[in-house]
Amino acid sequence: MVLAFLLNAFFYISSISKNLSLLITSAVMAMSYFTSNHFIDLSASRENIYISWILYDILTILLIISLNKLTKQKYCCAAKYTIIGLTFNAILFLLIHIDLRVLDNREPWWFWYFYTLAINTIDVIMVASLILDRDFLCIKFFKNRVKKYFSKRQKTISA
Repeated sequence: MVLAFLLNAFFYISSISKNLSLLITSAVMAMSYFTSNHFIDLSASRENIYISWILYDILTILLIISLNKLTKQKYCCAAKYTIIGLTFNAILFLLIHIDLRVLDNREPWWFWYFYTLAINTIDVIMVASLILDRDFLCIKFFKNRVKKYFSKRQKTISA
């Protein structure tokens, strides 16, 4: 995340890209991941580690939204991908917390493997989005297709 921020800062300073929303998003993400990796003591009580990560993700989402609103920036594609990715991460952290701490599961099962793969995949997608700032998963395309399908369906139902 820090390298994505440095790349975006370089692009912004050298006028290659004047996308302030991208710079804000990458700066907040770099700060969030740096602080969560360096200030959470993994050797201490592990009871609430997932809750801490949920709070970091929620705080990061709120900072990205607030700073973009404060500077009156339209959300760049990377900001949207990052907000969605952090939301999924927070949900996964909540589910694994419930599984490990509330239900007290100790036997590995499919969700543990899914959790590991999903968290790492989402992080890679967020880094890629901060570097590329493109809709490389075609989310907008699929969103428009679904909207079009349901609007057609709504017209046939009301007719």
